[in-house]
Order: sequence, then structure tokens, then C-alpha cells
Amino acid sequence: MIDLRSDTVTKPDKDILEEALNAELGDDEYGEDPTVNQLQEKCSKLLGFEDALFVSSGLMGNQISLLIHNTPGSEVITTSDSHIKNYEHGAASFLSRVQFREVEHANGVIDLGEIATTFEKSKVHKPNIKTIALENTHLASGGSIVPFNHIKNIYELSKQLNVSLHIDGARVWHAILQEDSSLNYGSICDSLTFCFSKALGAPIGSMLLGSRKFIKEAREYRKILGGGTRQVGVIASMASKALDKRERLLDDHTKAENVYKALLDNHKNNGFNLKYQNTNMVFLEFENNENASQFIEKLHNQQVLSGLINKNTVRFVFHKDILNEDLETIKQAIYSSSKS
Repeated sequence: MIDLRSDTVTKPDKDILEEALNAELGDDEYGEDPTVNQLQEKCSKLLGFEDALFVSSGLMGNQISLLIHNTPGSEVITTSDSHIKNYEHGAASFLSRVQFREVEHANGVIDLGEIATTFEKSKVHKPNIKTIALENTHLASGGSIVPFNHIKNIYELSKQLNVSLHIDGARVWHAILQEDSSLNYGSICDSLTFCFSKALGAPIGSMLLGSRKFIKEAREYRKILGGGTRQVGVIASMASKALDKRERLLDDHTKAENVYKALLDNHKNNGFNLKYQNTNMVFLEFENNENASQFIEKLHNQQVLSGLINKNTVRFVFHKDILNEDLETIKQAIYSSSKS
């Protein structure tokens, strides 16, 4: 079965698994696991932050950030279709007791004027806005890239407005590598998370980055949320190895582009519109849910798994476990499944 539902389905390679067997271990609750400490230092230096904290998931990292940046009853600016708002099980309302203020965007890029206007409208009768939350890459827009320089401009505006800027960077390495941008995200945001267990190919874990003060507080919240760990170096060792192999993410972009271009030449009579944002996803937008669901079922019958990102849109996510020799099979399955 060829699984295009998500890059969360990736399995760790043998060399990544072998790292766990040789990891030097300690008790991370005491800050004494050397492998975890090395990974945290490695990530903070790599991305230009003062400090970092290894957490079990991106959701945990995002929610810890909201707990630190906000007060109960305050608001977080984000896009209506962001992950932090829609796909984290209502955690923000449950944990930090905040609500989201939706703003318009173009493929995950929020206009600075839109942010400024939203703040102006919040001066009377509306909750205080404490945080701006961006997502890079932007999942709902097809894995679109929010340019580094645009984030920098939003960060400068956030300082003028005296609010925090958090980046849900679950797939930020796709953006960094494709854009060939600066790695110095620590200079353009207050906090950032990225995921090891998606396309990077580790089995579990995310990294939360910020200032030393922020991470000190984050460590306390991690404990409160049940995220305290002991000999977690077995996991951190695999995450570190996966991060070292990050350049291969560009191969996933190439695979997605290959399928996209083939479909672009043949899709006009197939009942869907195509969307590709130069990273690892291809979206097929159908006229209605019935057509999209039938298409997914036909693909499944041909040993290709896919899923819906919304009721009319089928998502293909390319990752390391999709082989180059699978691409022709995927294309042929799409061609045959889209015929009436």
C-alpha cells in the first residue's frame, strides 16, 4: 500500500533506529540526559535561539507557548484554517483559556495592514490580543511557504504592538530548504516549534525553542501537562539523526512536483483542480464531497491511500517512504480513479 495520507506515517530508517541502541542516557527530569541536552543545544544554535526544550509533540509545544504568551480571556491572531486553531482538539480553550481572532490570509501569509486593523478594532469592547500565531509551512493552503522576510516584518510589527509572535513550524524545514532562507528564526519570533516525526522520519518528538526565560517556564508547563520524561535520550538520539538527514526533504518536493506536473497536463477533463505550493503536498479540489470521497475509495482499491483536507479536497503528502518507483503507480491510479 502506498500511503499518501500524511508524512506522519513515515517509519524510521535502520540507521535512525540504531542510534537508540547507542544513546548515552540520564534522567531528563533532572536535566541529566546528555543526549537530550545535546539535541536541545544543537537545535537552539542551528535556528538562532537561546534555548530549546524537547517535547513529545508539536501540539504540546504549541500549547505550552500559548500558556506562556497569554492570559485567560485574551486572544490569539491566526488564520481561520490554522492547525493551532482547528486540529489541536480544542486544547487552547481548555488549557490557556484563550480564543482565536481569525484574519484573512493568502496561502498562510497575513497582510501587515490586516494585523494592524485587527488591533485597532480591539481597543474597545473586545478581548486583548496577546499573541500572533503563524504556521509555516501552511498546511491548509497546500503546504505553502510563509517567506522568512515576511515573518521578520510581522515580528517587527508585533514588537510595536507589544505582543508575542509564535510560529507553528511543524514543517518549517520544508520552508527553510525550499526557500533557501536564513536559519536565524530566533531573530524573527518569540517561540517556534518543529516536528521530528513527520517528514524528518523520527518516530516521536518535537522541539520548542525560545529565550532562556521562556524555556525555563516551558519546562514547568511541560511537567504540569504530563510531559516530564526520564531516559528520553533513546528518542532524542533518533530525532537528532533524523535532523541530520533533513536535506532529503527536497526529494519529497521533487516527488510532489513530478506528480503535479503530470496531472497538470492531464487533469482538465478529470473533474478536479490542482494546487501545488512547491513543497511536499499536492491538493486535488473536487466540485463536491461525493466526488472527492468516491475518488479516495477508487484510489484505495488500487493500493493508494489518501485523505481529505476539507470536504471537497483530497490531499497527497509525499515523504521519504514514497519511492521514486511509486510515482508512476500513483499517477496511473489517479488517472483511472478520476474517470467517470
